[in-house]
Amino acid sequence: MILSKEEKRRLPKRIIALIVAGAFIAALGITVLGFFIAFWISDAKAYVWRPSYEMLSEAELKAVYEKETLTDGDYEVLFEQTGLTRIGIDRAKKASGGWARVLAIQQSYFKERGVKPEQFAPLVCTDMLSGDPAETIYLQRGDIIITSSTHFSGFRIGHSAIVTNGAAGRIFQSNQVGVANYYATVNEMFTNRINFMVLRIKPEYFSESGQDDGEYRKNLDRVTSFIEHDLKDMPYSVFTGVFTKKDSTAATSCAHLIWYGFKHFDDENGGKYNLDLDSNGRLLVVPKNISESPYVELVQTFGFDPEKMYE
Repeated sequence: MILSKEEKRRLPKRIIALIVAGAFIAALGITVLGFFIAFWISDAKAYVWRPSYEMLSEAELKAVYEKETLTDGDYEVLFEQTGLTRIGIDRAKKASGGWARVLAIQQSYFKERGVKPEQFAPLVCTDMLSGDPAETIYLQRGDIIITSSTHFSGFRIGHSAIVTNGAAGRIFQSNQVGVANYYATVNEMFTNRINFMVLRIKPEYFSESGQDDGEYRKNLDRVTSFIEHDLKDMPYSVFTGVFTKKDSTAATSCAHLIWYGFKHFDDENGGKYNLDLDSNGRLLVVPKNISESPYVELVQTFGFDPEKMYE
Protein backbone atom coordinates (compact mmCIF):
# COMPACT_ATOMS: atom_id res chain seq x y z
CA MET A 1 0.00 0.00 0.00
CA ILE A 2 1.38 3.39 -1.05
CA LEU A 3 0.53 6.36 1.22
CA SER A 4 0.06 9.86 -0.17
CA LYS A 5 2.11 12.78 1.19
CA GLU A 6 -0.98 14.04 3.11
CA GLU A 7 -1.53 10.62 4.66
CA LYS A 8 2.12 10.46 5.67
CA ARG A 9 1.80 13.87 7.39
CA ARG A 10 -1.34 12.74 9.27
CA LEU A 11 0.20 9.46 10.44
CA PRO A 12 2.17 10.87 13.42
CA LYS A 13 -0.95 12.67 14.67
CA ARG A 14 -2.90 9.42 14.52
CA ILE A 15 -0.14 7.63 16.41
CA ILE A 16 -0.06 10.37 19.04
CA ALA A 17 -3.85 10.20 19.39
CA LEU A 18 -3.71 6.42 19.78
CA ILE A 19 -0.96 6.72 22.40
CA VAL A 20 -2.94 9.33 24.35
CA ALA A 21 -6.13 7.26 24.16
CA GLY A 22 -4.27 4.15 25.19
CA ALA A 23 -2.65 5.95 28.12
CA PHE A 24 -6.04 7.29 29.25
CA ILE A 25 -7.64 3.85 29.08
CA ALA A 26 -4.71 2.32 30.94
CA ALA A 27 -4.84 5.00 33.65
CA LEU A 28 -8.59 4.55 34.01
CA GLY A 29 -8.18 0.79 34.27
CA ILE A 30 -5.46 1.13 36.90
CA THR A 31 -7.63 3.55 38.89
CA VAL A 32 -10.63 1.24 38.80
CA LEU A 33 -8.44 -1.72 39.74
CA GLY A 34 -7.03 0.34 42.61
CA PHE A 35 -10.55 1.05 43.88
CA PHE A 36 -11.38 -2.67 43.78
CA ILE A 37 -8.16 -3.64 45.54
CA ALA A 38 -8.81 -1.05 48.25
CA PHE A 39 -12.38 -2.37 48.57
CA TRP A 40 -11.18 -5.94 49.07
CA ILE A 41 -8.52 -4.85 51.58
CA SER A 42 -11.06 -2.81 53.53
CA ASP A 43 -13.40 -5.81 53.67
CA ALA A 44 -10.56 -8.08 54.77
CA LYS A 45 -9.55 -5.68 57.56
CA ALA A 46 -13.10 -5.20 58.89
CA TYR A 47 -13.44 -6.42 62.45
CA VAL A 48 -15.29 -5.74 65.69
CA TRP A 49 -12.90 -4.36 68.28
CA ARG A 50 -13.18 -5.95 71.71
CA PRO A 51 -11.05 -5.52 74.83
CA SER A 52 -7.93 -7.66 75.11
CA TYR A 53 -7.83 -7.26 78.90
CA GLU A 54 -9.77 -9.21 81.51
CA MET A 55 -13.50 -8.87 81.89
CA LEU A 56 -14.54 -8.22 85.49
CA SER A 57 -17.02 -10.58 87.09
CA GLU A 58 -20.57 -9.42 87.70
CA ALA A 59 -19.83 -9.01 91.41
CA GLU A 60 -16.65 -7.01 90.76
CA LEU A 61 -18.39 -4.70 88.28
CA LYS A 62 -21.38 -4.23 90.55
CA ALA A 63 -19.13 -3.32 93.48
CA VAL A 64 -17.75 -0.41 91.45
CA TYR A 65 -21.05 0.63 89.89
CA GLU A 66 -22.98 0.70 93.17
CA LYS A 67 -20.57 2.92 95.09
CA GLU A 68 -22.41 5.85 96.62
CA THR A 69 -19.88 8.27 95.13
CA LEU A 70 -17.91 7.31 92.05
CA THR A 71 -14.37 8.65 91.63
CA ASP A 72 -12.71 9.46 88.33
CA GLY A 73 -10.92 6.14 88.65
CA ASP A 74 -14.23 4.31 89.09
CA TYR A 75 -15.65 5.91 85.97
CA GLU A 76 -12.49 4.91 84.10
CA VAL A 77 -12.92 1.27 85.18
CA LEU A 78 -16.56 1.31 84.10
CA PHE A 79 -15.60 2.81 80.74
CA GLU A 80 -12.98 0.12 80.16
CA GLN A 81 -15.54 -2.56 80.99
CA THR A 82 -18.54 -1.19 79.08
CA GLY A 83 -17.57 1.60 76.68
CA LEU A 84 -19.83 3.91 78.73
CA THR A 85 -18.47 7.30 79.72
CA ARG A 86 -19.46 9.16 82.88
CA ILE A 87 -22.49 10.46 80.97
CA GLY A 88 -23.66 6.97 80.05
CA ILE A 89 -23.12 5.60 83.57
CA ASP A 90 -25.01 8.53 85.10
CA ARG A 91 -27.91 7.90 82.72
CA ALA A 92 -28.03 4.30 83.91
CA LYS A 93 -27.97 5.33 87.58
CA LYS A 94 -30.97 7.60 87.05
CA ALA A 95 -33.02 4.87 85.37
CA SER A 96 -34.95 1.97 86.81
CA GLY A 97 -33.12 -1.19 85.85
CA GLY A 98 -29.94 0.72 85.08
CA TRP A 99 -27.62 -1.89 86.59
CA ALA A 100 -29.11 -4.65 84.44
CA ARG A 101 -28.57 -2.50 81.36
CA VAL A 102 -24.93 -1.80 82.27
CA LEU A 103 -24.30 -5.51 82.86
CA ALA A 104 -25.82 -6.39 79.48
CA ILE A 105 -23.66 -3.73 77.82
CA GLN A 106 -20.52 -5.16 79.47
CA GLN A 107 -21.30 -8.65 78.19
CA SER A 108 -22.00 -7.27 74.73
CA TYR A 109 -18.78 -5.21 74.83
CA PHE A 110 -16.58 -8.24 75.51
CA LYS A 111 -18.41 -10.73 73.31
CA GLU A 112 -16.40 -12.12 70.40
CA ARG A 113 -18.22 -11.44 67.14
CA GLY A 114 -17.78 -12.03 63.46
CA VAL A 115 -18.32 -9.71 60.51
CA LYS A 116 -20.89 -10.18 57.77
CA PRO A 117 -20.22 -7.80 54.82
CA GLU A 118 -23.29 -6.69 52.89
CA GLN A 119 -22.54 -5.10 49.52
CA PHE A 120 -25.41 -2.94 48.27
CA ALA A 121 -23.78 -1.05 45.37
CA PRO A 122 -20.60 -1.33 43.28
CA LEU A 123 -17.64 -0.81 45.64
CA VAL A 124 -19.99 0.07 48.52
CA CYS A 125 -20.42 -2.26 51.47
CA THR A 126 -21.70 -2.19 55.05
CA ASP A 127 -20.00 -4.46 57.57
CA MET A 128 -22.63 -6.04 59.81
CA LEU A 129 -22.38 -8.14 62.95
CA SER A 130 -22.75 -11.84 62.29
CA GLY A 131 -24.27 -12.45 65.74
CA ASP A 132 -26.71 -10.73 68.04
CA PRO A 133 -26.97 -6.93 67.95
CA ALA A 134 -25.06 -4.87 70.49
CA GLU A 135 -26.62 -3.15 73.50
CA THR A 136 -27.02 0.60 73.92
CA ILE A 137 -27.38 2.77 76.97
CA TYR A 138 -30.56 4.81 77.45
CA LEU A 139 -30.76 7.21 74.53
CA GLN A 140 -32.08 10.76 74.70
CA ARG A 141 -33.69 13.03 72.15
CA GLY A 142 -30.96 14.96 70.36
CA ASP A 143 -28.25 12.30 70.75
CA ILE A 144 -26.18 11.67 67.63
CA ILE A 145 -25.24 8.12 66.57
CA ILE A 146 -22.33 7.40 64.26
CA THR A 147 -20.79 4.28 62.72
CA SER A 148 -17.86 3.73 60.36
CA SER A 149 -19.28 0.42 59.12
CA THR A 150 -20.07 1.56 55.56
CA HIS A 151 -17.19 1.96 53.15
CA PHE A 152 -16.77 2.99 49.51
CA SER A 153 -13.70 1.21 48.20
CA GLY A 154 -11.18 1.79 51.02
CA PHE A 155 -12.86 4.93 52.36
CA ARG A 156 -14.83 4.51 55.60
CA ILE A 157 -17.68 6.92 54.87
CA GLY A 158 -19.86 5.54 57.68
CA HIS A 159 -23.35 6.63 58.64
CA SER A 160 -24.97 8.95 61.18
CA ALA A 161 -28.43 9.84 62.49
CA ILE A 162 -30.12 11.88 65.21
CA VAL A 163 -32.24 10.34 67.96
CA THR A 164 -35.82 11.64 68.01
CA ASN A 165 -37.27 9.28 70.63
CA GLY A 166 -34.80 7.70 73.02
CA ALA A 167 -37.22 5.32 74.74
CA ALA A 168 -38.37 3.90 71.40
CA GLY A 169 -34.89 3.95 69.86
CA ARG A 170 -36.28 6.06 67.03
CA ILE A 171 -33.91 7.98 64.75
CA PHE A 172 -34.21 10.36 61.81
CA GLN A 173 -31.78 10.04 58.92
CA SER A 174 -30.80 10.68 55.32
CA ASN A 175 -29.66 7.42 53.83
CA GLN A 176 -30.94 6.51 50.39
CA VAL A 177 -30.76 7.95 46.88
CA GLY A 178 -34.22 8.88 45.61
CA VAL A 179 -35.74 8.77 49.10
CA ALA A 180 -36.36 11.80 51.31
CA ASN A 181 -35.19 11.80 54.92
CA TYR A 182 -37.05 9.23 56.99
CA TYR A 183 -37.46 7.59 60.41
CA ALA A 184 -35.89 4.28 61.38
CA THR A 185 -34.72 2.63 64.58
CA VAL A 186 -31.33 2.30 66.21
CA ASN A 187 -31.58 -1.48 66.01
CA GLU A 188 -32.22 -1.35 62.26
CA MET A 189 -29.36 1.01 61.45
CA PHE A 190 -26.64 0.85 64.14
CA THR A 191 -26.60 -1.88 66.79
CA ASN A 192 -26.39 -4.59 64.12
CA ARG A 193 -23.24 -3.05 62.63
CA ILE A 194 -19.61 -3.64 63.57
CA ASN A 195 -19.34 -0.41 65.55
CA PHE A 196 -21.20 2.67 66.71
CA MET A 197 -20.77 5.59 69.05
CA VAL A 198 -23.37 7.66 70.85
CA LEU A 199 -22.56 11.36 71.14
CA ARG A 200 -24.26 14.37 72.64
CA ILE A 201 -23.76 18.12 72.36
CA LYS A 202 -21.68 19.43 75.26
CA PRO A 203 -24.00 21.37 77.62
CA GLU A 204 -21.55 24.27 77.88
CA TYR A 205 -22.19 25.04 74.21
CA PHE A 206 -25.97 24.70 74.37
CA SER A 207 -27.01 26.30 77.66
CA GLU A 208 -26.24 29.50 79.54
CA SER A 209 -25.48 27.49 82.69
CA GLY A 210 -23.32 24.96 80.86
CA GLN A 211 -25.31 22.20 82.55
CA ASP A 212 -27.70 19.48 81.41
CA ASP A 213 -30.67 21.58 82.48
CA GLY A 214 -34.04 22.71 81.16
CA GLU A 215 -32.53 25.16 78.69
CA TYR A 216 -30.18 22.49 77.34
CA ARG A 217 -33.03 20.01 76.91
CA LYS A 218 -35.22 22.67 75.30
CA ASN A 219 -32.56 23.58 72.75
CA LEU A 220 -31.95 19.92 71.88
CA ASP A 221 -35.68 19.38 71.48
CA ARG A 222 -36.02 22.42 69.21
CA VAL A 223 -33.10 21.55 66.94
CA THR A 224 -34.29 17.94 66.69
CA SER A 225 -37.78 19.16 65.76
CA PHE A 226 -36.23 21.47 63.17
CA ILE A 227 -34.36 18.55 61.60
CA GLU A 228 -37.25 16.08 61.55
CA HIS A 229 -39.94 18.54 60.40
CA ASP A 230 -38.35 21.46 58.53
CA LEU A 231 -35.75 19.30 56.74
CA LYS A 232 -37.87 16.22 56.09
CA ASP A 233 -38.27 16.72 52.33
CA MET A 234 -34.60 17.20 51.45
CA PRO A 235 -33.44 14.67 48.82
CA TYR A 236 -30.36 12.54 49.43
CA SER A 237 -27.08 13.19 47.62
CA VAL A 238 -23.69 11.81 48.60
CA PHE A 239 -22.11 14.86 46.93
CA THR A 240 -23.96 17.47 48.99
CA GLY A 241 -21.60 20.41 49.41
CA VAL A 242 -19.83 19.70 46.11
CA PHE A 243 -22.57 19.72 43.46
CA THR A 244 -24.95 21.69 45.70
CA LYS A 245 -24.16 24.48 48.14
CA LYS A 246 -23.30 23.27 51.61
CA ASP A 247 -25.58 25.86 53.25
CA SER A 248 -28.59 25.13 51.04
CA THR A 249 -31.45 22.66 51.42
CA ALA A 250 -31.21 21.49 47.81
CA ALA A 251 -29.86 18.12 48.95
CA THR A 252 -28.44 16.45 52.02
CA SER A 253 -26.62 13.37 53.29
CA CYS A 254 -26.55 11.61 56.66
CA ALA A 255 -23.91 13.83 58.26
CA HIS A 256 -24.93 16.98 56.36
CA LEU A 257 -28.49 16.67 57.73
CA ILE A 258 -27.21 16.80 61.31
CA TRP A 259 -24.66 19.50 60.54
CA TYR A 260 -27.25 21.68 58.80
CA GLY A 261 -29.74 21.28 61.61
CA PHE A 262 -27.40 22.32 64.40
CA LYS A 263 -25.91 25.17 62.36
CA HIS A 264 -29.13 26.67 61.03
CA PHE A 265 -31.96 26.00 63.46
CA ASP A 266 -33.82 29.17 64.44
CA ASP A 267 -33.66 29.27 68.24
CA GLU A 268 -35.25 31.86 70.51
CA ASN A 269 -31.93 33.60 71.03
CA GLY A 270 -31.43 34.65 67.43
CA GLY A 271 -29.10 31.80 66.58
CA LYS A 272 -26.99 32.19 69.70
CA TYR A 273 -26.42 28.47 70.13
CA ASN A 274 -26.17 27.45 66.48
CA LEU A 275 -23.13 25.18 66.18
CA ASP A 276 -20.92 24.20 63.26
CA LEU A 277 -20.25 20.50 63.89
CA ASP A 278 -18.02 20.08 60.83
CA SER A 279 -14.60 19.68 62.45
CA ASN A 280 -12.59 20.33 59.29
CA GLY A 281 -14.80 22.93 57.58
CA ARG A 282 -14.50 21.48 54.07
CA LEU A 283 -17.21 21.17 51.43
CA LEU A 284 -18.31 17.64 52.32
CA VAL A 285 -19.51 16.80 55.82
CA VAL A 286 -19.00 13.17 56.78
CA PRO A 287 -19.72 11.32 60.04
CA LYS A 288 -16.05 11.33 61.05
CA ASN A 289 -16.07 15.15 60.98
CA ILE A 290 -18.94 15.25 63.47
CA SER A 291 -17.34 12.64 65.73
CA GLU A 292 -14.25 14.87 65.98
CA SER A 293 -16.15 18.11 66.61
CA PRO A 294 -15.12 20.00 69.76
CA TYR A 295 -18.84 20.58 70.45
CA VAL A 296 -19.70 16.93 71.07
CA GLU A 297 -18.80 14.42 73.75
CA LEU A 298 -18.92 10.65 73.93
CA VAL A 299 -21.72 8.82 75.75
CA GLN A 300 -20.99 5.27 74.60
CA THR A 301 -18.73 3.41 72.20
CA PHE A 302 -18.99 -0.11 70.85
CA GLY A 303 -16.70 -1.86 68.35
CA PHE A 304 -14.32 1.11 68.10
CA ASP A 305 -10.84 0.95 69.62
CA PRO A 306 -11.09 3.68 72.32
CA GLU A 307 -7.48 4.63 71.66
CA LYS A 308 -8.17 5.32 67.99
CA MET A 309 -11.94 5.71 67.63
CA TYR A 310 -13.01 6.64 64.08
CA GLU A 311 -10.01 6.05 61.79
